[in-house]
Amino acid sequence: MITRTSPVWLPPPELLPDARSALRDEAERSPSGDGPGIPSRPGTASRLGGAEPLPNPREAVYDAHFNVARTSHEPARTLLRALLRTTAEVSVWASAETRAALHTALAVCGQSAPAPAGTSRATPPARWSTGHRLFFALTAATVVALRDATARPVGRHPGPAATRDAALLLRASTAAMEATASFAPHAYRTKVRPLMEPPEEREGFSGLWSADHRALVRQLGVWGRAHAGACPGGCLAERALRAALADVHAAHHGICARFVGRGPSLLGGDADALHTLSRLASSRSRLLRPDAPPSPPRR
Repeated sequence: MITRTSPVWLPPPELLPDARSALRDEAERSPSGDGPGIPSRPGTASRLGGAEPLPNPREAVYDAHFNVARTSHEPARTLLRALLRTTAEVSVWASAETRAALHTALAVCGQSAPAPAGTSRATPPARWSTGHRLFFALTAATVVALRDATARPVGRHPGPAATRDAALLLRASTAAMEATASFAPHAYRTKVRPLMEPPEEREGFSGLWSADHRALVRQLGVWGRAHAGACPGGCLAERALRAALADVHAAHHGICARFVGRGPSLLGGDADALHTLSRLASSRSRLLRPDAPPSPPRR
């Protein structure tokens, strides 16, 4: 684990709401939210109870590393609180452009932006941890939007408005990823990466161990199959979602190129981390158009 701050609480992915309205209704009931420096409802902490670790051992390890705790209590409210807290923490050092993207993501969820909270002098490991936790919360919100888009009878086109909101949340994820890595490559090699390798963590520790990533991949596949059946020719909503997903992959590729280069990935199985990322990006992109021929991976 690379942080000693209090945990960020998130719902298990399976309990995430099926509609954006659940988040917006909760935001309307608690317009001030529960972010840092914002009063919570009385008894909130006690009602959360103890953490409920995920049953998958790797996902539980990944949560523990980034100090994420899971609770089945009030999933919509729990996710909103996580979004507010992590946005406030990252906003302290994030650029104005990044903050604007994060504020747009909060607006999708019916929430206004919190005031920055924390220190701009956060160490690289602290930035890495805090930024990842924001990324997890945004990923969970994207899953909600994609579920909303596909909550239609079989054969119906995924909801365009919910799909566009999913694209906005993915763009905020790109901004969060770039803010997370806003430190020198030397700091990554000497202070951050060693904490994700043996003996600090298990062999193969990787973002593929993230439960929120697993849920996003599944939901992208659901969206892609629904879209292929209803709109084989493509549409504006599909292009917006595809472009936003490509931006996430491009940002990840750029960060990896800066920090790792052609060295091995944490995941293992390939001596070239960039090739591993390109292969995964190609696979994720095909989820949106399962009927399209595969494109060659980026090198």
